[in-house]
Amino acid sequence: MSKCESSKRRIQDINPFVSVKIYEEEFTSESALRILQDEDWDVVVDGSDNFPTKYLINDSCQMMGIPWVYSAILAFEGQVSVFNHGNDGPDYRDLLPTPPPPGDVPSCAEGGVLGVLPGTCGCLQATEVIKILLGKTEGLLSGRVLVFDALAMRFTEVGLQRRKDREPIDQLIDYQGFCSGPKARTSSSPPTPNQPGQRTMDEDETVHSKEVETSNFNSVSPVECLEKLIAGWTPWVLDVRLGTEHDIVALPFTDNVVPHREVNPEVIPKNGEVLIYCKAGIRGKKACARLVELGVDGSRLYNLEGGIMRWQKDVDSSMPRY
Repeated sequence: MSKCESSKRRIQDINPFVSVKIYEEEFTSESALRILQDEDWDVVVDGSDNFPTKYLINDSCQMMGIPWVYSAILAFEGQVSVFNHGNDGPDYRDLLPTPPPPGDVPSCAEGGVLGVLPGTCGCLQATEVIKILLGKTEGLLSGRVLVFDALAMRFTEVGLQRRKDREPIDQLIDYQGFCSGPKARTSSSPPTPNQPGQRTMDEDETVHSKEVETSNFNSVSPVECLEKLIAGWTPWVLDVRLGTEHDIVALPFTDNVVPHREVNPEVIPKNGEVLIYCKAGIRGKKACARLVELGVDGSRLYNLEGGIMRWQKDVDSSMPRY
């Protein structure tokens, strides 16, 4: 079942008197303000795992005047803070004015996460939420980022102040593009109630993929790939995800599995065409670009657009998603 439905059932198992309203849709620049206007929300709790969503939550909450309780985790470290609390409370853009260059920060799939870390940081977030709801704001993590190092079993703090010279947020932008490079398109301003619209998964992937130049190698959609295979195409197939991801779901005709950061000409045949895929198409593009830089003829390389998740969506819905 969906995470939304699973969470709702778990909450009501604990306390059947809690009213839970779920939104089984993507939280995007087109849907964010509509969702936040739907109820008189007191606080937003962040459980996201990527930079575009965190900037979107930040800007949406600032426009709506709602505090949000933030957390981020990777490997053995976690961070927790409260943003946009009161008139002078700092927000995520005071902590991180611009996103890190694409590829600088490994994803959770690449870097891993200590299994108990989400629970630790989640309990800290819940504590801050309860304090906000009760009005017990003394000692609230506004203006401070609490950093937890699980290996050293140590908590430290980083002070944070709101920048006075920053322009207020008055519209939402293309956050995938913002986190992929310096240019971002305006995509939303405060909506009227029930404003429709959300960007699809494919469109998000397309925007996010702009960081990699694709003119030096080929790109093929899952449907086009299937048609070529039926017609007799026999490429050598490389999965550039982690082995643990490959174990969850993979194309059955995969020839090799090598993480995209470790790809080199030795992992593919010297001749013939090569089909490269990952989860959503991004790492595949990076792997193709890396191989071209290392001297491989780009005309031999085909990146699977949207990766295996789009293959699951467009070709074989029986495959598991992750």
